[in-house]
Amino acid sequence: MTHVTSADQRSASEAGFTLFESLVALSVFSLVAISTLTLVSQNLRSSSIAEAKTYAGFVAENVLVDTRLQQNLPLGTSDGEAEMGGFEFEWARDIAETGEGTLRQVRVSVSLKGQSQTLVSRLGFRKD
Repeated sequence: MTHVTSADQRSASEAGFTLFESLVALSVFSLVAISTLTLVSQNLRSSSIAEAKTYAGFVAENVLVDTRLQQNLPLGTSDGEAEMGGFEFEWARDIAETGEGTLRQVRVSVSLKGQSQTLVSRLGFRKD
Protein backbone atom coordinates (compact mmCIF):
# COMPACT_ATOMS: atom_id res chain seq x y z
CA MET A 1 0.00 0.00 0.00
CA THR A 2 1.26 3.43 -0.93
CA HIS A 3 0.91 6.22 1.38
CA VAL A 4 0.92 9.79 0.02
CA THR A 5 2.50 12.33 2.28
CA SER A 6 1.42 15.91 2.57
CA ALA A 7 4.66 17.03 0.83
CA ASP A 8 3.78 14.92 -2.21
CA GLN A 9 0.26 16.35 -2.26
CA ARG A 10 1.59 19.89 -2.09
CA SER A 11 4.03 19.46 -4.99
CA ALA A 12 1.35 17.89 -7.18
CA SER A 13 -1.12 20.69 -6.50
CA GLU A 14 1.48 23.43 -7.12
CA ALA A 15 2.68 22.09 -10.48
CA GLY A 16 2.28 24.50 -13.47
CA PHE A 17 1.52 28.19 -13.56
CA THR A 18 -1.38 30.06 -12.10
CA LEU A 19 -3.61 32.16 -14.31
CA PHE A 20 -2.08 35.33 -12.88
CA GLU A 21 1.48 34.16 -13.60
CA SER A 22 0.49 33.28 -17.17
CA LEU A 23 -1.07 36.73 -17.70
CA VAL A 24 2.04 38.47 -16.37
CA ALA A 25 4.26 36.40 -18.67
CA LEU A 26 2.08 37.20 -21.68
CA SER A 27 2.12 40.91 -20.78
CA VAL A 28 5.92 40.95 -20.58
CA PHE A 29 6.20 39.08 -23.87
CA SER A 30 3.79 41.47 -25.61
CA LEU A 31 5.74 44.52 -24.37
CA VAL A 32 8.98 43.04 -25.71
CA ALA A 33 7.33 42.17 -29.04
CA ILE A 34 5.85 45.67 -29.45
CA SER A 35 9.19 47.29 -28.61
CA THR A 36 10.98 45.10 -31.16
CA LEU A 37 8.45 45.87 -33.90
CA THR A 38 8.69 49.60 -33.16
CA LEU A 39 12.48 49.47 -33.39
CA VAL A 40 12.38 47.58 -36.69
CA SER A 41 9.87 50.00 -38.24
CA GLN A 42 11.95 53.02 -37.13
CA ASN A 43 15.06 51.47 -38.68
CA LEU A 44 13.24 50.88 -41.97
CA ARG A 45 11.98 54.48 -41.99
CA SER A 46 15.47 55.83 -41.23
CA SER A 47 16.94 53.68 -43.98
CA SER A 48 14.43 55.04 -46.51
CA ILE A 49 15.16 58.64 -45.49
CA ALA A 50 18.91 58.06 -45.78
CA GLU A 51 18.44 56.56 -49.24
CA ALA A 52 16.30 59.53 -50.36
CA LYS A 53 18.92 61.97 -49.05
CA THR A 54 21.66 60.16 -50.96
CA TYR A 55 19.74 60.36 -54.23
CA ALA A 56 18.77 63.99 -53.50
CA GLY A 57 22.50 64.76 -53.20
CA PHE A 58 23.06 63.25 -56.64
CA VAL A 59 20.22 65.36 -58.06
CA ALA A 60 21.72 68.53 -56.53
CA GLU A 61 25.15 67.73 -57.96
CA ASN A 62 23.60 67.09 -61.38
CA VAL A 63 21.83 70.47 -61.30
CA LEU A 64 25.13 72.16 -60.36
CA VAL A 65 26.90 70.43 -63.26
CA ASP A 66 24.09 71.42 -65.62
CA THR A 67 24.43 75.00 -64.39
CA ARG A 68 28.15 74.91 -65.08
CA LEU A 69 27.52 73.74 -68.66
CA GLN A 70 24.92 76.41 -69.55
CA GLN A 71 26.03 79.17 -71.91
CA ASN A 72 23.86 81.95 -70.49
CA LEU A 73 23.33 82.08 -66.76
CA PRO A 74 20.46 84.39 -65.82
CA LEU A 75 20.30 85.61 -62.25
CA GLY A 76 17.30 84.57 -60.17
CA THR A 77 15.47 81.42 -59.20
CA SER A 78 14.52 78.46 -61.35
CA ASP A 79 13.10 75.08 -60.48
CA GLY A 80 12.49 71.67 -61.93
CA GLU A 81 11.82 68.03 -61.24
CA ALA A 82 13.98 64.93 -61.39
CA GLU A 83 13.52 61.23 -60.83
CA MET A 84 16.29 59.07 -59.42
CA GLY A 85 16.40 55.75 -57.61
CA GLY A 86 12.62 55.43 -57.59
CA PHE A 87 12.19 58.80 -55.86
CA GLU A 88 10.65 61.90 -57.42
CA PHE A 89 12.35 65.14 -56.46
CA GLU A 90 11.75 68.85 -56.89
CA TRP A 91 14.75 71.14 -57.03
CA ALA A 92 15.17 74.89 -56.81
CA ARG A 93 18.22 76.78 -58.05
CA ASP A 94 19.04 80.34 -56.99
CA ILE A 95 21.75 82.21 -58.87
CA ALA A 96 23.01 85.42 -57.27
CA GLU A 97 25.84 87.92 -57.62
CA THR A 98 28.74 87.60 -55.19
CA GLY A 99 30.17 91.09 -55.55
CA GLU A 100 33.38 89.62 -56.97
CA GLY A 101 33.20 90.62 -60.62
CA THR A 102 31.60 87.92 -62.76
CA LEU A 103 31.61 85.27 -60.04
CA ARG A 104 28.10 83.91 -59.40
CA GLN A 105 26.80 81.95 -56.43
CA VAL A 106 24.58 78.95 -57.23
CA ARG A 107 22.50 77.43 -54.43
CA VAL A 108 20.51 74.25 -55.16
CA SER A 109 17.90 72.83 -52.78
CA VAL A 110 16.27 69.44 -53.33
CA SER A 111 13.14 68.02 -51.67
CA LEU A 112 10.84 65.07 -52.26
CA LYS A 113 8.05 65.92 -54.67
CA GLY A 114 5.07 67.40 -52.85
CA GLN A 115 6.98 68.01 -49.61
CA SER A 116 8.36 71.29 -48.36
CA GLN A 117 11.22 69.89 -46.25
CA THR A 118 14.59 70.31 -47.97
CA LEU A 119 16.56 67.06 -48.00
CA VAL A 120 19.78 68.44 -49.45
CA SER A 121 21.19 71.89 -50.16
CA ARG A 122 24.37 72.45 -52.18
CA LEU A 123 26.31 75.63 -52.85
CA GLY A 124 28.51 76.20 -55.88
CA PHE A 125 30.11 79.04 -57.81
CA ARG A 126 30.53 79.87 -61.46
CA LYS A 127 32.61 82.48 -63.18
CA ASP A 128 31.11 83.95 -66.35
